[in-house]
Amino acid sequence: MRHRQATTDVHRASIVSGGAVKVGDLEICVVSAGPLDIGEPQKAFDAASSDDVKPRELWSASSIVVEQNVLAIRSQGRVAIFETGAPTRDSSLSPLCSELTSADIEPESVDAIIPTHAHLDHVGGIMRPDGRRYFPNARIHLHPSDAEFWLADERLGTRAERSALVARRNLIPNLDRLVRHVDGQETFPGVTAMHTPGHTVGHTSFIVGSGSDLLFVVGDVVHHPCQLAHPRIRMLFDTDPDAGAETRLKVLEFLASRTMPAFFYHFPFPGCGFVERAGEGYRFLPLPM
Repeated sequence: MRHRQATTDVHRASIVSGGAVKVGDLEICVVSAGPLDIGEPQKAFDAASSDDVKPRELWSASSIVVEQNVLAIRSQGRVAIFETGAPTRDSSLSPLCSELTSADIEPESVDAIIPTHAHLDHVGGIMRPDGRRYFPNARIHLHPSDAEFWLADERLGTRAERSALVARRNLIPNLDRLVRHVDGQETFPGVTAMHTPGHTVGHTSFIVGSGSDLLFVVGDVVHHPCQLAHPRIRMLFDTDPDAGAETRLKVLEFLASRTMPAFFYHFPFPGCGFVERAGEGYRFLPLPM
């Protein structure tokens, strides 16, 4: 625990101009793409799959509202963002673009968009409703299995159709900009891919940084803090809920066994902190930024 506190102090001391934080040779900052309502708990989580009673954090609410935390990094003079948030109906009302601009990152300066997967709240902010690009100079980094899965006609007419239609709208106009990565590959300077399937077939987490100063980008392996205390609870949005639970256990144990901070897309802003073991599960120690 002392070692974790020392690591926290290092990160707090690494703030640079513009509110960014240094992680190795990279500068990072977190902005918000706004809250996201994912609906009633029983439509998102399978309580029967937990080894305990229904987690109070979920079933005490009529609807689950989570954050959409977007990580922006600057590496070797290039800018990348992880995720783009859910689609908006009005091109002039992009909370993500407004937040990035406030952080001195103009949409035109973004070189890469790195979604962990192709669900609608991760790729839905690539294209404007009028068909123009929000990030006109960006390439899109995605696992090939996810691109193939979400663009396939087999998704139409199923429960996954809504995400499939958003993926088509945002990815098809950018197929010539698609950069495919595989497990273990450096897909952007200082960004290494780690295939973490289950939530989707190509879901990918990332290790960001250099040397021993690293940050783990979790993506949707975990949606809600209750999944740390109850890591086996099945997420009904997962393409393969059982594989999703197994991957979650592996990722949480990976993080708990290291002093590597993690970044959670759907946790309370800014979504950065450490994971440590707590009884049969885990807990989250927030890291202020």
